[in-house]
Amino acid sequence: MSASEAPALTAVTLQLVAALDGYEQDVNTLVQQRLDPEQYQRVSGHMDRMRQYASALPGLSAAWVEVMIRHFELTHALWREFNAQADPAQVQQITQDHLQAVRRLRRQALQLLAAPESARG
Repeated sequence: MSASEAPALTAVTLQLVAALDGYEQDVNTLVQQRLDPEQYQRVSGHMDRMRQYASALPGLSAAWVEVMIRHFELTHALWREFNAQADPAQVQQITQDHLQAVRRLRRQALQLLAAPESARG
């Protein structure tokens, strides 16, 4: 990474962290409200923004892929629960696993911010 790219990557990383914070809050609300269409749209909007940010940060790609997979698993579990096809305890576990993945991604992004410039590229 060149010195001229550092401020842009820092800004993208900060935007990703902020989006992760909003996403986590909205996921918690979605889980409590169970498939509220407006809440689902907010959560989906966060995913779209985070996808853009994460694509600019290749060092976070593995953690980002895990979040995407767990997001799908969570939405699928919520849909199954809505249709009385999923155990609420299983949905709770999937939710916790998903939120742990979100927190890992946030932690890695913050570590990226704290890394010396030479280690970021």
